[in-house]
Amino acid sequence: MIRSLPPLALLVFLSACSLLHDELPNESPTLQISQSICQSPAMTHPDTIVNGSDAFCQVRRGGEIRFVVRAADEDDDPLIYRWNAFGAGSFRDSLARGENSWFAPESITDSSEEFIIQVVISDRDCSTISEPNDRQACIDVAGKIMETFRVEVIQRLPTYSVIADTTVFFREPFIRIDGFGNDPDGDPLEYRWQHTEGQAGLSNITQEALRDDETFEQIGSRAIAIALYPSNYLLRANGEETLFPASYRINTSVNDGEKPVEREITVQIPAEPLPEGGMVQLTEPTTGLDFEIDIYEYPNSKGEFPLEATLFEAINFCGVQGKRLCSPSELQAACQGDQPLAYSSTDDPLAYAGLEHFGVRFCNSPKSAFAFLGGGDFTASLAPSGSFPNCGGTTGVFDLTGNIGEWTVRSNDSTGDLEIYFMASDVTIDGGCTFIGSAGTLPLAGGDIYDPAVLQQQRESLDVIILQTLEQGSIGFRCCR
Repeated sequence: MIRSLPPLALLVFLSACSLLHDELPNESPTLQISQSICQSPAMTHPDTIVNGSDAFCQVRRGGEIRFVVRAADEDDDPLIYRWNAFGAGSFRDSLARGENSWFAPESITDSSEEFIIQVVISDRDCSTISEPNDRQACIDVAGKIMETFRVEVIQRLPTYSVIADTTVFFREPFIRIDGFGNDPDGDPLEYRWQHTEGQAGLSNITQEALRDDETFEQIGSRAIAIALYPSNYLLRANGEETLFPASYRINTSVNDGEKPVEREITVQIPAEPLPEGGMVQLTEPTTGLDFEIDIYEYPNSKGEFPLEATLFEAINFCGVQGKRLCSPSELQAACQGDQPLAYSSTDDPLAYAGLEHFGVRFCNSPKSAFAFLGGGDFTASLAPSGSFPNCGGTTGVFDLTGNIGEWTVRSNDSTGDLEIYFMASDVTIDGGCTFIGSAGTLPLAGGDIYDPAVLQQQRESLDVIILQTLEQGSIGFRCCR
């Protein structure tokens, strides 16, 4: 039979029990489970279990790690969990009990960075005690355990696919190089293209985004540049020689905001070999007659400067070779080809409008390298024949646009007189294939202008003003037969 104690006795009994409890040592909490579930870099959710705190947990930037940490207290004290990552990343709840998530930083300083995640489990919440001595007394008796986890946050580099080495013939209007990047972390990518060597031979590089046809998301970048000189080009201009590289190098990179992935491309820009001289057979479209025409301006030799000549000198030089001066329709046919072209080049001069000069693209016209280096002096701006690989149009007859104007004649079938013209396209004039001017008429009345006696007689009988026109020395020529 249990008897109840009187009130006073019960109070004394409870006080004794309390004193006995205070004198007993406080037992620290004990760890029951310590586990992290890592989000592997290639995964979208935590997937890899790591038991204990000895092994690294690897996670990508911004990835999640779930922690399962549970403890028990023999004294049945309530347990307080405090999570700390020392300023890195963020927790779902810094006071979460048992389970918590930590989210890695979105940015790290290198390809990988190590972080410490710590949880302290205590059976006293001393932080709520305001009085310093009491708070310290609480800390002294509090039991606690600490669990530390090592985490490696990694930055996965983008992949970058680009043509390593390429050949682009100088006849092509542009150099186009495509690069395709992919970032495994889904970061936006920035593409860069720049010259590393041979910059003088290439224009500035522009770039445009390459996008998926369906999603319109950017999947790569295209670099566009203009080759102003072929590889291994020897420029002889204004008394100086400049040898351009045998190849041009371009550096490209893709960057996810942390670390770039770089590639270097070597670009060969060959020009097709040009003939040393000779003639090309063509058909004059209005008459259907075949004719032959010199490939270059007189002296019709690759690497030689064109000869500045008077009309009479031009007639004589062609005559002694058994040739004749070309007619305007023959020059026009050789210039235009069967396209017909506006110039004796497949290059488009408007594509170079923003450049200081366009090197040896197109033809030796006012914005060429020779015109630029010549500084406005006509003779100093002339180029040796064959200096402009793309100035042969579709016929293979070079420099009918630019360089030096050319004498051309046509016989008037009604009167037998010789009509004098000149192709007014030179290094100072942006003239096309039809830019032909009249310079007068020689009253031959059927005479043979290639007869030295007739030629001399014509020269002596001309009006002084006409003679001055026909004896100007800033015009060249080429021969036909």
